[in-house]
Amino acid sequence: MYQLLAKEKSIMKGKLYIVSAPRFIFDGLTPDRQERIVYLPDFLSFPKTRFKQLTRALLVGRIHLPKKILYTWFQKEYLDQMLQTKAGDAILIYEGCNVNVLKAIRSLIPSGVTCHIYYCNPIHTTFKNPSEDLKKIQQLGYELSTFDPKDAERYNIKFANQYFRYPAEDIPEEPASDCFFCGLAKNRIHELQALKELLETNALTCNFIIPETAKEGISYAEYLKQLSLSRCVIDINQSNQTGLTRRPLEALFYNKKLITNNADIRRYNFYNPKNIFIFGIDSTEFLKEFVKSPVDKIPEQIRQQYDINTWIDQYLP
Repeated sequence: MYQLLAKEKSIMKGKLYIVSAPRFIFDGLTPDRQERIVYLPDFLSFPKTRFKQLTRALLVGRIHLPKKILYTWFQKEYLDQMLQTKAGDAILIYEGCNVNVLKAIRSLIPSGVTCHIYYCNPIHTTFKNPSEDLKKIQQLGYELSTFDPKDAERYNIKFANQYFRYPAEDIPEEPASDCFFCGLAKNRIHELQALKELLETNALTCNFIIPETAKEGISYAEYLKQLSLSRCVIDINQSNQTGLTRRPLEALFYNKKLITNNADIRRYNFYNPKNIFIFGIDSTEFLKEFVKSPVDKIPEQIRQQYDINTWIDQYLP
């Protein structure tokens, strides 16, 4: 009897429809969570053709448009899936920032469906008018959350920790390099160059991959392979960013040292000065010893707080 009730309760649980999820990390979900998720690609993104760009800007969200007309800009298969949600389900959109698009979609979503938007980049890099646009999106009925604690406080939205997953493969015992960085230069090229020179001056080997464009970069699988072959992960934040990038958690889950310029990392419960060096604050006198020394083990219950399975529970209906 109890087994039957438990099965019925499981069946009654709503689905979570996620737009533009980082699939590699979400593949770390347990089967019971995985079966409650429907993955949708980033079908709400900016159109590629000039005609669709212009017509979407002129029409979508400015006048009421039926679903059949919205197919002009949004792929039918995925829009239908989103709009076929039912009361008790939820939707999670990554980086939703176009107010008119969100307005057009929200008006067609059935009542009783909770709509979340998660911002995994600094708010000031996502919006031209952050306060005004976020307020409009909230008024449409979206629940907003961000990876950045100061953005959460500044714009009065929910803070949701950065997250990662446990490694899918065994980690090599012998590193091939001391320090690893991979990412676009953005506005941090001088800081990266200065750090690389400092590391090499301390007789530390560096594996820095800095492509000029995203298309020239390596795959995430190759990125993690290179990371696993290094002793230490380099994390240089963009200006005005306090939220964690994914690199500190990659270091946490892969048992690597971390060199970061994010002083705010000291507020997190996995911070340990034996594992994390804050560039610009900590003395560089013993930098080589820091990189070469063993990683101080972090309690498993702390790592679990940043696991994708813990993170997703706040959005599952």
